[in-house]
Formats: sequence, C-alpha cells, structure tokens
Amino acid sequence: MDKYMIAIIGSGPAGYVGAIKAARSGTPTCIIEKSNFGGVCLNTGCIPTKSFVASAKAIRNARRAQEFGFKIDGNIRVDMPDLQKRKERIVDIERKGLERLVRDSGVDIIEGAASFVDAHNLAINSAQGERIIFTKNTIIATGSVSASLPFMPFDGAKIFSGEDILALESIPASMVIVGGGYIGCEYASLFATFGTKVTVIEALPRILNNADEEISEILARELKKDGVKVLVGRKITSAHIDEIVSVTLEDGTVVSADVALVAVGRKAHTAGLGLENAGVNVRKNGTIEVNNEMMTTAQGIYAVGDVAGEPMLAHVASAECRVAVENALGRHLIMDYSVIPSAIYTHPEIGSIGLTEAEARAKGMEVHIGRVLMRSLGISHAAGEISGMAKIVCDAISGAIVGVHIIGERATDLIHEAALALFQDLSASTLSQMVHAHPTFSEALLEAALDTQDDSIFSAKPNAS
Repeated sequence: MDKYMIAIIGSGPAGYVGAIKAARSGTPTCIIEKSNFGGVCLNTGCIPTKSFVASAKAIRNARRAQEFGFKIDGNIRVDMPDLQKRKERIVDIERKGLERLVRDSGVDIIEGAASFVDAHNLAINSAQGERIIFTKNTIIATGSVSASLPFMPFDGAKIFSGEDILALESIPASMVIVGGGYIGCEYASLFATFGTKVTVIEALPRILNNADEEISEILARELKKDGVKVLVGRKITSAHIDEIVSVTLEDGTVVSADVALVAVGRKAHTAGLGLENAGVNVRKNGTIEVNNEMMTTAQGIYAVGDVAGEPMLAHVASAECRVAVENALGRHLIMDYSVIPSAIYTHPEIGSIGLTEAEARAKGMEVHIGRVLMRSLGISHAAGEISGMAKIVCDAISGAIVGVHIIGERATDLIHEAALALFQDLSASTLSQMVHAHPTFSEALLEAALDTQDDSIFSAKPNAS
C-alpha cells in the first residue's frame, strides 16, 4: 500500500498549488484527479473564458479600425471553430506545463476518483480498477459545479451551464442568460461582442447585486450600449424548451431565444467522496464545514476552495490550500479573508476590494468618497477606452481606505495596487502622495485618492475665491 503524508483530492488552483508547496518541503505528497488536470479553472472556467475574452477584445478593436487610423476591407466575423482551436491550444499548453511542474516538484499524480474508506485510507477507482492508499492528512479540493434550475436542466444543446457553453460549435443568434451575477455578466458581454442578441434576467434589483451600486449601474449602461437587454427584479416561473427556449416571467412576459445560459451560482462538489466514512460534516448549503485553519470536523482532513464555501474564487482556493498544507505539517496558520480582490472580465472590466459604499455606511461608518471618471485620463483617450470610473471609499475619521471599486480598462490589474493599500492599512492621503507614471490607467487611483480630500486635478471644483 502506498503511503503519503499529504494527499490532495482535486488538481485545480487549490490542489496543484498545495501539492507543489508540500512536495517542495520534502513531504511525500500525491494529488488525485478523476478528470482533466487543472480542474474547472483551467479546463472549463478561468483560462478558456479569458481566451474568449481576448478574442472578443481583438474583434471589438478590429471593428473600430477606422477609429485607430487604419482600414480593414471586407467583413469582420467570428469564426467559432477557430476560436475553439485557439482556446483548446491554450488550455492544452497550460495543462501539460502544469502537470510537468507538479511532477518535477516530486508530487505523485494519481488518476481516478477518490473516496474515503475511513479518515486515513482512500479508495481510488480508475479504469485500472481500485487501489487503496494511506494518508496521514487529506486535503479536499474538489471544487464546485454549476447550480441548475429544476425547470431548466442542463442538456448541452439548448440549456447550458457556464462550463459547457464554452463548447458551442457556432455563435447563437440569440441567448437568454438567467442570472446577472459575475458569470452571467461576463458571458453577456462576451456573446454580445460575438454578435448574439442577449437578454439577461436577474431576480434581484440589479445586476452584480454584491458590487458597489455605482459600478453596477455603469456596467448595466455599458451592456445596454452593446445591445444587451437587462431585466432586473424579474423572476422566471416556467420554461418551455423546443426549437427555441421560452421563459415566462412572473408578470406573464415571455422571453425567447435560441439557447439559454443558466448562471444562478455554483454548488460544492462532494458527490462520491464518502465523507460520512471519515467523520466530515457538511453544512446545510452543501459545503464542507471547516474552521479558520481549513480543518474539517475530522482531525487531519482539510477542505479548501469552492468545496469549503464562499468566496468561490480561484485565488482564494490557492491561498486556503497553502494554509491547509502548513497546518498539516504542524503549524497553526489562520486563513485571512480581510483583503480579497475580485476581478470581473466584462467590457469594461471590473476590479473590487473591500467594502462598498453601502456596506461601509451600514456599519455606521462616516465615509469620504473619491471618484474619477476614466475619460478624465489622457491614456484612456489614447487607448480608445474612456468608459468607467475609479472609486475609493475611506473612513472619514481615520482616513483609512476601506474599499476600492474600479470599472474600466485594465481594472482587473489595477485593483491590486488598491489591495496592497488595504493590506498595509494605508490612508487615501498616503496613496495620493505616491507619484504615478503618466500617462497610465493607474493615475485613476491617484486622482480618486486625491478626490477623497477634494484635491483631484480632474474633478471640477468651485474656485475658492
């Protein structure tokens, strides 16, 4: 029987990061994967969607060729087979490179589906049969799957999840997206660029309901500019699926499209793990119960990433698995969720960190707000990307930055300067004293920081005289 100090179930951003970290410390480590290496993120999530996002940006700019001073003769159209080939090539390169990195780090990669026999023995089922391995510590990193609706089950033909819609062989003429969260909005932006007539239906009062309200409003406006119809505060009561998909809303309105994408959230993937055999408790919402050291209710068994609950983000999963590995090796680290950036790849992009303005006020905080429109920056006009805004939320008493929200070009990268500011408890005044290169998009943060003190060059202020 093979024996390991640490066994990790799942090879996504949590699993492979944790496995490499453990093995490089000289710890006998294995990673168990029943499907494609790299998990959802690499194969059907983060990486392939960003491949499509990059293609969409190229298409968008090609259509604006004359604006940039050159002409393209002939029709510009999306070639879905070629888009798919590019996506698969990128995923294949990443997967092979990742597997090689993991193996070269000294990790044993075991193919098959793992389930607990007891707290220290795992059964691995594969095409070669069943084998049992012993492990002193196990880290569960099995991720999540798309949540479905009972009246709109996924079929891969008319009703799609966020994963299987990436396998479309042609661009649909029309699409209804159920759910206006970050997944629904990303796909709405993407397919609208590809030429699909998109309708987004959201039951809550606004899309991106957890985002800062001003950011949400700007995105809704930009989506509408791209031809996306956004219906908020509307619930679906039924659906009819035939040659087309027709959904009926509470008020009797019927919305029809060639295909539907259901993007109503994700649920932890725990099926077949045999958690009860190891004494691992599952919460009512289906996620695995863990403490602040990422340990489950069973000694020596940890759970990380989506399977352990919100926030279901790849970078959070990686951080959680680092903590779990350290604790499995005898340390007592606590996972810190205080500074977690989020990135949404709509057009324009969105980057957020910390409290929204509404959340800060709800905590009883007196706040100062700094804003700058992206169109105020020279680089925005030079790049042809003038939409959006940077917004800083500060504690009015201490001056500390408590939240930053950016919508605009490169927002998903810019947010990390803000994240560092929060991580180091910087004030807006301190941030405003740092010289930023010109012309850059990062000047938006400088000007927003200055605006919290009514000192922004690009905000219209009355003359003191």
